[in-house]
Amino acid sequence: MTRPPASDGPPAAVPGTHPAAAVQDTPPGPPGYALGLAIGLQAVISAGDGLALVALASRVYQGSHAWAVAAVFLAVTIPITALAPLAGLLLDRLPARPVLIGAAVVQAVTALVLTQVSGIGPVLALATGFGVGAAVLQPGLGAIVPRLVGPAGREGQPDRMSRIGLTRANSYLQAATWGGFTAGPLLAGVLTAAGGTGLALAGVAVIYALGAAGLWALPLAPRPPEPAAGARREGLAAQLGAGLRFLRSDADAGLLVLVVGVMVVFANMAVVAEVAFAESVLGAGPTGYSVLVAAWTAAMLAGTLAGGRLPEHRLAVTTLAGTIAMGAGIALAGTAAQLWQAAAAYALGGVANGMEVVATRSFLNHRAPERVAGRVFAVYSAVLFGGASAGMAAAGGLLSSLNPREVLFLAGGGGLAAGAVGSLIYARRHRRGQPAGARPASPQPPPQR
Repeated sequence: MTRPPASDGPPAAVPGTHPAAAVQDTPPGPPGYALGLAIGLQAVISAGDGLALVALASRVYQGSHAWAVAAVFLAVTIPITALAPLAGLLLDRLPARPVLIGAAVVQAVTALVLTQVSGIGPVLALATGFGVGAAVLQPGLGAIVPRLVGPAGREGQPDRMSRIGLTRANSYLQAATWGGFTAGPLLAGVLTAAGGTGLALAGVAVIYALGAAGLWALPLAPRPPEPAAGARREGLAAQLGAGLRFLRSDADAGLLVLVVGVMVVFANMAVVAEVAFAESVLGAGPTGYSVLVAAWTAAMLAGTLAGGRLPEHRLAVTTLAGTIAMGAGIALAGTAAQLWQAAAAYALGGVANGMEVVATRSFLNHRAPERVAGRVFAVYSAVLFGGASAGMAAAGGLLSSLNPREVLFLAGGGGLAAGAVGSLIYARRHRRGQPAGARPASPQPPPQR
C-alpha cells in the first residue's frame, strides 16, 4: 500500500538518458487510490480538530470561566499564524510526508498528555501543541494536492497539473474537511457524556494517530526537480519570506489572499454576533442559533461540491464574487425579522463561502511553483487564522456598544466592500491587457540568491 520513500523527493533521471531529456518527460503520477485516501484522511484529521476544540473548551470551562474558552482558541490559532514561515519552509525543504506525519504525531502526543493534566494554566500551555501541529498540517495538506492529482500531460505543459482534476480534488477535500469538522463535535458530546473530557481527549489521540498512519500510507507523485542549486545559498530570512514574496510578485494571487483575509475578519465578527442575534434579537433561543449555523455549514458543503466544476479561468472571479455574496448573505441576515429569513440569507452566504474556498485553494495550487508551495499555503493559513482571531476579538468589543443586528450589518458591509474593491482592482488590471486567469509574466519568486 505504501510506496518507496524516495518517491517523496525529486525524481531521478533515467539511466542512459540525458538529464534534460528526463525532465521533459512527464513524471509518473500517483496511483488511483491516492486521492480517495487523502479525502478520508482529511475527514479524519478534521474530525480530530473539531473533537479537540470542544474537548479543550469543556476541560477549561470550570466555574463559568468563559475567558478560558476564548484562551483555548487563541492557544491553538496563534501558533498557526506565528509559525507559518517556519512551517512552510519545512514543507518545501524536506520530504512532505514525514513532516506531515511528525505534525500528526505531535498532536496525538499532546492529546495523550492532556488526559493526565488538570488546571486551566497547564491545559492552555499544552493546547499550543495542537496549534504547532496544525501550523504544519493546514498548509501541508493544501500544498500537496497537485501531487495527489498528477501532471497534466506531455504536450507543451509538462509542469502544469490537470485543470479539472485539481479543482475537483480541492472540492472533495474541502467537503471532507467540513464533514469531519461537523462530526468531531458530535463525537465529543458522546465521549464526554460517556467518560468525561479525559475520554474525549483520548479519542483525539486515537484519531490523530490514525491520521499519522494514513499519511504514512499516502502515495504522492514525485516532486519536480529544483530549477537551480543556487537556492541552497539563500539566507534563512529570505527562505522564510519566499511565500510572501511570491504573493507580492503574483499580483492576482496576492490580491485574492488579501481580499479573502479581510473577508475572514468580517465573517468572524458575524460568528460572534450571530449567537446573541439568534437568541436575543430573533428570540429563537439556542435552537435558533443552531439553525443559523446549520444553514451556513450545509450550504457551504453544497457550494464546495459545486466549486469542483469551475474551470481554471473562472477561479479568481469566483473567489471575488464569493466574498461579495458572503458579505451580502451576512448583511441580509441582519435585516431578518424571523429566523427563516436569517437562515435563508445564511444559506446564500454559505454557498458562496464553499465556492470561494475551493476557488482560492485551486488558484494557489495552479499558480504557486512546487518549490514554494508550502510557504505560500502557510501564508494563506496564517491569514485565515489570524483574520479569524482578529474578527472575533473585534466583535467582542463592538457588542459592548452595538446591538447584534448592527454588528451583522457592519460585518456584511465590510465583506461586501472588500469583495467589491478587489473585483474593481482585478477588472482594471485585466482590462489593461492581461487575459483573465492567465499566469502573469513574472509569477516566480524573486531570484533565490
